[in-house]
Amino acid sequence: MKIIISVFILLQSFSFAQASLSDLNKLNNSQLDEIRKKLSIQNPSMDSALESVDSVNQESIEIEIEQKDSENLSSFFGYDYFNKQINFFDNIPTPVDFKLGAGDEIILSLWGEKNSREKFILNKDGMIYYQNIGFINLSGKTLNEAENLLSSELSRIYSTLNSSNNSTQLMLELGKIKSVNVYFSGQITSPGINLIHPFSDIFSALVQAGGVKDSGSLRKVQIIRNSEIIAVVDFYSFFLNGMNNFSNIRILDGDVIHIPVVANRAEIKGEIINPGFYELLDSDLLTNLINYAGGLSSKASDKAVINDIIPIDKRDSDDIARSGRLIYLSQTDKTKIQNGSVVELIPIAKNDTFVSVFGRVTRPGTYPIDQLRSQNQESGITLKEVLDIAGGFEDPIFRKTINSELVILRLDENQFYGKELRVDYSDANSFKLEVNDKIFVYELPQYKNSFTYTIKGEVNSPGTYPLKEGLSLSKAIKLAGGITEMGSINSVSVTKNLVSIDSEGNEFNNVELVSNIDLNFQIADQNIITILPKTNVVRVDGNVYNPGFIAHQSGNGMTMSKAIELAGGYKPYSLKKRAYVVRANGEIEQADIFRGKAKKVFPGDSIFVPVNPDPDEFDITSFIADLSSTLANIAAILVIVDNNN
Repeated sequence: MKIIISVFILLQSFSFAQASLSDLNKLNNSQLDEIRKKLSIQNPSMDSALESVDSVNQESIEIEIEQKDSENLSSFFGYDYFNKQINFFDNIPTPVDFKLGAGDEIILSLWGEKNSREKFILNKDGMIYYQNIGFINLSGKTLNEAENLLSSELSRIYSTLNSSNNSTQLMLELGKIKSVNVYFSGQITSPGINLIHPFSDIFSALVQAGGVKDSGSLRKVQIIRNSEIIAVVDFYSFFLNGMNNFSNIRILDGDVIHIPVVANRAEIKGEIINPGFYELLDSDLLTNLINYAGGLSSKASDKAVINDIIPIDKRDSDDIARSGRLIYLSQTDKTKIQNGSVVELIPIAKNDTFVSVFGRVTRPGTYPIDQLRSQNQESGITLKEVLDIAGGFEDPIFRKTINSELVILRLDENQFYGKELRVDYSDANSFKLEVNDKIFVYELPQYKNSFTYTIKGEVNSPGTYPLKEGLSLSKAIKLAGGITEMGSINSVSVTKNLVSIDSEGNEFNNVELVSNIDLNFQIADQNIITILPKTNVVRVDGNVYNPGFIAHQSGNGMTMSKAIELAGGYKPYSLKKRAYVVRANGEIEQADIFRGKAKKVFPGDSIFVPVNPDPDEFDITSFIADLSSTLANIAAILVIVDNNN
């Protein structure tokens, strides 16, 4: 069924594709020259850069809307994130705040005076029984707290456990753990009670429960504990920006996860990067919807049609259930979207009455000259008026970077771009443009294309900022509102864009990671600063028995040697003296002659132990260390024998 809606409006503003062609202002001079060469041999009638839309004239706009099955043409955003098959292993790093309870298994290791490795399962009261001591209550204690308690209790029968020489040592590990019972309600694929991995956050819990129905909200997911809503999670910040704002919310036994029905959802299609259905909050406007969908395509115009559902009590008939309205994209931050609305981004109109602007302007693109003339009566449009609309000479940054000599390509008698005109900007106010003119704005070679940097991640005000000379990393973080509670000053990465030349002499962009940075690091043009979130794990790789992630131990600080020990220790033929740690900010530190025994590691660090490619090569450092360890063991044995005698 087709519905024809005629919307009569007076065209009062200029039509241009400011957002869709914004990348054109990044073209360098050689790229602009290449475009000029190609245009000079092309017939404009073959130009496919512009797509046709419904005919537009000065008096009226007629929009023809055809009812289609939109759900078959578009997708519901975000729901496929949960449709994954994931295996949750027992070797997942234990969270530092995880508390033991009934049914959990622990592994207690002793070495030195007493050598043993025993498994215990906490009874229904959260206690274990240890021979010659009795019951020990570990319920509600973290793994670190339980280790300290056991060390204190066992020192009653092992006198050297907490002695100054540490001849007996104790370590507590988590074995098999019991799943937690979580209740799921609302628009969930598998409602009711589900067994969930105890280390799960709300995202992984939903994955384990089979995901969310497309009728469920992804922006108002509720976690209910003891009949109170303790958190409301909006997953869009994670889907769109990778901002994990839910990992610190641990799911506990007996929690309820509720998925309410979507209250407001709209479809966006046409000239958009990711068309589909998107859930909207009450505060969301059209500009938010466009951002959710990835932004405009390169063929988008500055217009959109919004088809709203007419309330039942206001419909003239059931055949007319929608009403259409035309808006300009300059109004996106003021336009409210209703539930069930369909937004269609209109492509650039194909016509033979346009001028185009390329290069160093704020809004490069194509401009319908007929509409521009309507604003200037019949006197014709000047070069300066088009440049002002494109924003090229209004911004002071642009003004000082742009070459005042402008190049205009114009059609000749054979309808080819055979005429090349050069006009100084001082004459732009008197120079009249013709239909199909193409304007090229070059930059002065002694100036850079941009003077900005970007800061993102765990800062309070992420975004792109103007670059001032001598700006340090610490100052940039302050200008961005400081680091959030989830961010880490030790987890900062900086990348910079490099212009490289290939074998054929063509330029291309390359991205390079800047390491070994500190707070005094000087920010450069086009730097991208990322403040990473905190993490509570350390990764150990290389020639160790159990490579992978281990939980970072707080307290007096965790050392490199301790981390390697928790990863199973060195394998034979390890190059211990060449082991190194990679900090979260990219800095690399080598182990010293003591093999990192005193070198501290922090959350997010990675340790690597290389293997000796030539095991027959004599390693004096390893020999001395191994000899010292052997002598120490012999001494300990002699002490034990002497005590027994």
